[in-house]
Amino acid sequence: MNVVVIDGANFAGDADFPMLNLKKYGWEQYPHIPEGEEEKYIWRCDVIVAAKDPINKAMLDTAFKLRLIVAAGDSTDHIDLEVAKERGITVCHVPGKDAANPADDRKLCREVVSAINAFIKGDDYNRVV
Repeated sequence: MNVVVIDGANFAGDADFPMLNLKKYGWEQYPHIPEGEEEKYIWRCDVIVAAKDPINKAMLDTAFKLRLIVAAGDSTDHIDLEVAKERGITVCHVPGKDAANPADDRKLCREVVSAINAFIKGDDYNRVV
């Protein structure tokens, strides 16, 4: 499983995510994905984590293996939910948390990982789509 955090610069804290409950996975974090270069960064990811940077149709078309999007915070306004639903991509969020708030950093990171672990087990975790 390959996880990509596409907008680590939008996290107020260190964005220090705990380990997933998997023996083998890849985890990449970028401050931002340059516009027009999405394919270079996300083409083979299974999971995208994003706090605010847009996840639009063009990006979703690029990520052919994508199965899960985790909105790191309350809002999913930056995600094209209609296209995600059409493509069968699960979208969840972390309610009550804000990536821009340093006080939420640790809890937010833990809950993002909890959402991914729940998805792996087939459980719903703050599912939006």
